[in-house]
Amino acid sequence: MGNNNYKPKEFAELIGVSVKTLQRWDNDSKLKAYRTPTNRRYYTYEQYLKYIGKTNIEDKRKVVIYTRVSTSNQKDDLKNQVDFLRQYANAESIKTK
Repeated sequence: MGNNNYKPKEFAELIGVSVKTLQRWDNDSKLKAYRTPTNRRYYTYEQYLKYIGKTNIEDKRKVVIYTRVSTSNQKDDLKNQVDFLRQYANAESIKTK
C-alpha cells in the first residue's frame, strides 16, 4: 500500500485499539475501512488525523532548498543545482516561491 495507508493491525496499534474493535467499528459504520480490490481493509492517514481530532490542519512547515558551490567560477553549476531542485519540487508537488 502507499505511504499514507495502513493495514488494520498497523492502524489498530497506531490508535490503541484491537483489530477486532476496528472490524466492529467498520461493521457499525463508526470508522469505515477502505477496501482494496481484493476486499482487504485498509485505513488512511487522513482517517488517523480525523480520529485524533486534527482535521483540516494547515501544514505551516516551509521547505527550504539549499544549494552551494565552492568558487565563483561554478556559477553555472549553482544555476543547474537550483533548476534541478525546482524541477524536483515541482514533480513532487512541493510548493515553492
